[in-house]
Amino acid sequence: MEKKSSDYIEFYIGLIAIAAGLFFLLSKAVVRSGFYTWSVGGLSVSSGVVIIPLMAGVIGLVHNPKSFFAKLITIAGSIFIVSSIILNIRISFTTTTMFDYVVMMILMASGLGLMLKANSMAREENKNSKK
Repeated sequence: MEKKSSDYIEFYIGLIAIAAGLFFLLSKAVVRSGFYTWSVGGLSVSSGVVIIPLMAGVIGLVHNPKSFFAKLITIAGSIFIVSSIILNIRISFTTTTMFDYVVMMILMASGLGLMLKANSMAREENKNSKK
């Protein structure tokens, strides 16, 4: 048995509803960044210091490109930099009306429901056609 075209339509309408709800929700988010310090054992380490392991790893790789320890330090330094950028980000939401919030949540919930309904109906049809 083939999947009905209405299943496809419901699935894509659900996908569009989820995308619209997420778009409206994320458009209300404000992303800020600022100076961040790591706290290591009670000592405050500024975010600029996290470049030191990367520099040490690169120096080690230039000196001996086959060194496992230098590769490990370079990877760890890269992870420290990316994590300090992520930790530096502050996300907050702007003031929104209750109506806008409810519309966003209903769009996402109904979209997910439509996608799940279309998917479950397609699975039931596949099970019935195999019998």
